[in-house]
Amino acid sequence: MFAVPHTPPASRTMSHCLDEEEFSASPLAQTEASPLPYSKVINDPIHGHVELDEYCMQVVDTIQFQRLRDLKQLGSAYFVFPGASHNRFEHSIGVCYMAGVLVEHLRKSQPELGITDNDVKCVKLAGLCHDLGHGPFSHIFDNEFMKQARPELEWTHEQASEDMLEYLVEDNDHVEINEDEMRFIKDLIHGAPRSDYPQAHKLFLFDIVANKRNSVDVDKFDYIQRDCHNVGIKTSLDAMRLIAFARVINNQICFNQKEAFNLYEMFHTRFSLFKRIYTHRVGKATEYMITEALLAADKYLGISSSVDDMRRYVYVTDSVIMEIERSSAPELEKARSIIKRIRKRDLYRFVDYVLVPLHASIEAKEKITPQAIVECQGSDDNLTDSDVIVEWLKLGYAMKDRNPVDLIRFFSKWHPDVSFPIKKEHVSSFIPTDFEEITLRIYARDNDQRQKIQKAFRRLIRRLNHVGELGVLETENGIYGRESSEEECREEEGGHIRRLFENVLDAPETWAPLGPSPERSSLRSFGSSVGVGGGSAQTSPVKPLFEPSEGTLLPPNYTEISSPARKRPTGNMETENGNASSKRPRTA
Repeated sequence: MFAVPHTPPASRTMSHCLDEEEFSASPLAQTEASPLPYSKVINDPIHGHVELDEYCMQVVDTIQFQRLRDLKQLGSAYFVFPGASHNRFEHSIGVCYMAGVLVEHLRKSQPELGITDNDVKCVKLAGLCHDLGHGPFSHIFDNEFMKQARPELEWTHEQASEDMLEYLVEDNDHVEINEDEMRFIKDLIHGAPRSDYPQAHKLFLFDIVANKRNSVDVDKFDYIQRDCHNVGIKTSLDAMRLIAFARVINNQICFNQKEAFNLYEMFHTRFSLFKRIYTHRVGKATEYMITEALLAADKYLGISSSVDDMRRYVYVTDSVIMEIERSSAPELEKARSIIKRIRKRDLYRFVDYVLVPLHASIEAKEKITPQAIVECQGSDDNLTDSDVIVEWLKLGYAMKDRNPVDLIRFFSKWHPDVSFPIKKEHVSSFIPTDFEEITLRIYARDNDQRQKIQKAFRRLIRRLNHVGELGVLETENGIYGRESSEEECREEEGGHIRRLFENVLDAPETWAPLGPSPERSSLRSFGSSVGVGGGSAQTSPVKPLFEPSEGTLLPPNYTEISSPARKRPTGNMETENGNASSKRPRTA
C-alpha cells in the first residue's frame, strides 16, 4: 500500500494530501508493486560506480566478508606509506566487478562459448571471495608467520579462502549458494578444475580470477591500479582496454597482438611495485618485527592454531596487535616490547645489500649466513647470530624466472580465431633478458650494532671474493685456493683481489669500511693470470660477482649521529663551557 508521510491534522490541507477517493483513483494506486532487485551501487575510487548483484550483497553482508575491512591490503607497507591504508574489503569488491566485466564481455562478443547466467554468478562470487582467507597483515601471515609457527603445515590463504567460504554459507541462511556452485567457485579461486563437472570443460573461465597459465587475471588488474592509486604512483595500466581486446581461442583467453607491449608494461609495473613498495627496506624491517611479535604471542593466544577452525579464525585480523598491546599478561611481555618499538619507530635497521647473480645464488646462500657474518666481526664487537637478519629476496615478473608473456597467446584482427605466441624480440629491444632478480639484504635488530654488522658483512664479502669460495683467489703471484686466515677475515689485505661486483678494475674500493688502501695496484683477471683470453693483465676486465653499494656505506661516526630523536637528552644539558643550562620550551 502506498504510504503517505504523517502530517498533524491541524496542518493538513488539500495541497498536502489526497483524499481517499482521489488516491484510489490515481494511476499509481492502480499499478502493482514491482520492487527493484536487491542490489547496491558502490562508488569505488578506481572503477567508479560499481553495482553489486543481490547474490553478491548476500555475501558482502556477512561477518566473514566484513572481516576484510580489518585486513590491510599491503600489510606492513602502511607503516611506510601513509596512503597504503586500503583494505582487502575494497580490493575484493573491485575484483568482483572486473571479473563480471570480463565474463560479460566474453559472453556478449562470443555467444558460441555458451556462458550462462550461473557461470557469470560463480565467476563474480569467486572474485568477491578469493581473499576471504587472508590473515593479519595479509602476506606476512602466510609467507612468514605460518611457515615459522607451523612449518609442518602446508597452509595457504587460498585454501583458507575456500574454508572460510564454506563457513560463510553454513553460518548464513540467506546466502544462496548450492553445492554445485560451491565446488565451481572454489575451483575458480584455486585457478583450475579439480573434478569433472559441466563447467570444468570451460577452462577459460578459470583464467579470469586466478590465472595459473600466465598470471594475467583480474586480481592483478585491480591490485596494481588500486595500490598505485593509494601510494601515489602513476601507472599506465589500462585494464579495461585489455579486457576489450580479450578473446577466447582454443579454450583460453587470448589478447590482440597489439597489446603485447602493454602486457609487458603491466608485469613491469607489478615488478616495480614489489621492488619499491611491497618489499621496501623499512617495510620489510617492520614485517620482521610484526612476525616476531606474533610468534612470541602465539603460544599464549593460539594464533597459528586458529586456521584449523574458521569460527576462531574469522576474528583473527590486524587487531591482534592491539589485543597484545592491551593485555597485561606476562606471557605477552616479549611481544608487547616488540610492538612498542614499532610504535616508537625504533625499528630493525637496514644494513647493506648486494645483487646476487642467478648462477651464484645457491652457493651464496650457503656461504652468507648470520653465523658467517658474526664470525667476521671485530675483536670487541660482541655480535651474536640473533643480532643479524639475512634476507634473500626474489623478485620477478610473476612466473619466477620465466617470461610470462611467452605463455600468453595472441590473435590478429585478420585471423581472430587463430592464436599464436609473440617473441619478445618482435615486441621491443628494451625488454629484459632475465626475469628474476635476487637481492641479499642484511638487517640489524639493534641500531647500535648496525655499523659493526656492516663491517663484518663486508669483511665476509671480501673473504668470499678473495679466497674464491664463490670464485678464484687472485694475487700478483698467481692463483691459489685456500681458506683465508682469521686475521685475513678480520682485516682488509693489500694485494690484488678479484672483486666480484666491479666492472672497472682500476677504481678504488671506496665501499670498503676500513679505510683506503693507496698501495693497492690494479687488479688482474683470472683469465689473464693463467694466459687465457690473450688480454692484458692490466686491462682485461673481470665481471665481478658481489659488491656492496657505496650508497649504503655508514660514516665512521654513525653511532654518534644516528637516531638523534631517541638520543636527545632530557633535563639539564651541558654547554660547551661545561655550565649546566636548563632545557627551555620553545617560544613563538
